[in-house]
Amino acid sequence: MSVDTFPYRDAVLTRLEDLHRADRLGQPLLFTGPEGTGKEATALEFSRRLNCVQPGTCAPGARCESCVKTFSFQHPDIRWIGPAPAAASEDDVARLLAAKHENPFHRSPWSATSFVAIGDPEHPGPLSVRSLICFLRRRAFQSPWKVAVVADSQRMKTAAANALLKTLEEPPAQSLIIMLSTAPEGMLPTILSRCLKLPFEPWPAAELADLLVQRGDASADEALAAARAADGNARRALDLLQPAARLVAAWAVNLFTGLHRGDRAAAALAADDLHRGAVPPEQLPADVVAKAMEAKEPADRRHRAIQLCEMLNILYSDTIARRERGADWLPHLAAARGPVDKAAAMRSTTSLLEDLARIDSARRDIDRNLNIGLVMALLGEDLIDHAQADRT
Repeated sequence: MSVDTFPYRDAVLTRLEDLHRADRLGQPLLFTGPEGTGKEATALEFSRRLNCVQPGTCAPGARCESCVKTFSFQHPDIRWIGPAPAAASEDDVARLLAAKHENPFHRSPWSATSFVAIGDPEHPGPLSVRSLICFLRRRAFQSPWKVAVVADSQRMKTAAANALLKTLEEPPAQSLIIMLSTAPEGMLPTILSRCLKLPFEPWPAAELADLLVQRGDASADEALAAARAADGNARRALDLLQPAARLVAAWAVNLFTGLHRGDRAAAALAADDLHRGAVPPEQLPADVVAKAMEAKEPADRRHRAIQLCEMLNILYSDTIARRERGADWLPHLAAARGPVDKAAAMRSTTSLLEDLARIDSARRDIDRNLNIGLVMALLGEDLIDHAQADRT
């Protein structure tokens, strides 16, 4: 569904509006926080409000021209850029922005494997830093403010960051640069020192569930279950509501059980299925054809493997929580209560923490385009070895 409002974070937006009223928007902003915490949507919502031409009457269902253009990423005075391959064409970017219009939490397929590039001097490309600098230097076309939003700014190459530095030091009048980052420690200190930092925390489960219901993505029960499983990550919660992600969650529970049984054959088969983009037939509902659930493209196979790692992360984290909290523990995935109870009784917290580190390392390796089958096969062997060591 296309959006008629951006799902912003109230507290941060209130602070931004206070800065605007106090005429203190001259400094670039840096939104920091975990993935899926609403940084981008809040930046876009504030951009919309800065340039809205009917602030008193503009509302869902009766948006002004400026706001309609903002929602569709066609506003001439608001520019979004993010990581992209050098070969990305105008058509590729148009498809990406159309997807963002449909889903404000849509993540670029290039975000994990590409960088925010400086761009060629003659033909900088639509998502490059040089194109953004040119945009900021031009006078506003129809609005009071020119706004630049830089997604995944920790993925700026050094040359790109240095090229943007001069503009950050002396932004053009009536312009605002908002940088978004999940890992500001990976950014140049000279960039960080010039920005006003605004932190974002994960969404509270109830608030995120309400958002999912309002968007029409789920029933109240489904939304709350997805919000809890996603640990406050809105992008992941939306993902978990998709049929393929639900299958992966069930698959992760079965794999978790097999790993604690020492089932090396099941772990090897899971690694092979992920490498091929397949889903184990036993995970499929009777009315679903296995072929229809295959992840055919490399990026889709990588995404599925990362999803499975994230689900395993939740299960191993829940096992630690079960050990530490006892009766006060609540599972993120309701179907995992029994397997987690059994695992918690046989595992040590120290060993489980090592497992979490190993799962996170595997996720990063897959993110970096390493061989999915090999990474997952090694992960499975390591997790089984740890579980068996705890048993003895």
